[in-house]
Amino acid sequence: MKKFVQKTIIFSISTILTFTSISIKVIAGEMKNGVKRISNTVATGNSEREIPLIKLSPGYGVNISFIPTGEKVEKVWLDNPAIASLDVDGCLSGLGKECESGNGATVLHLRQIKPLDFKQLPSSNNSLLTVVARGEDKRRVYLFRVAMGDKTPKFHTIEITPTQEEFNADRFLITDIENLQLITRGLEIAQQQRLISQESPLMRRIQNFLVSVRAGEQINIAARKNGISLRLVNRLKELGHTQNSSLKL
Repeated sequence: MKKFVQKTIIFSISTILTFTSISIKVIAGEMKNGVKRISNTVATGNSEREIPLIKLSPGYGVNISFIPTGEKVEKVWLDNPAIASLDVDGCLSGLGKECESGNGATVLHLRQIKPLDFKQLPSSNNSLLTVVARGEDKRRVYLFRVAMGDKTPKFHTIEITPTQEEFNADRFLITDIENLQLITRGLEIAQQQRLISQESPLMRRIQNFLVSVRAGEQINIAARKNGISLRLVNRLKELGHTQNSSLKL
């Protein structure tokens, strides 16, 4: 009897682990290649393409990331709050997370909710999402269409990426050896000032980025592939201009 109970317990645990493994594989398969990249030209409505459509499905949230552009979100308007909830990864005016030191949000998170009844608003399953973001040299207004969906989403994150034209400016010619040397020198100074550790994962990503660029890869592709922001690359370049700089990474 004791052996029978032990075998039953072992069988049950094995069955649970098997089903758990299957469930994880199914979920991973559903969200495979779940990042959709959209250029800021399209997301600001300055192209011939329609503004991006975000379908929110039950149980699945969607992230909108401005990390690749290096921009900070200043203001957000969701015209129909009856169909979705909105959260951010940092401080944001109007969401009870007021910015005190200029550190704004970089990622928005949208999630479908059970439709609410607002007497002041007409009933609709759609909404316009407006995002005001500030970069190093300009502000942009991004537009997204938000709608309720009922299928498993094809992506969980939308990454807003800089357009190719932005990398052709004189201040960002990575094909110029001098600029590449400045970035390399900036990395050395950052280490000397203990702004970055040699053993940190970020250091490895920057080093891989430099290898990619030296091999002739475009900066936007190299930066995205190695998981670093253009803002960081710009800071390293500025840091490389002087040994006395105390710019923060």
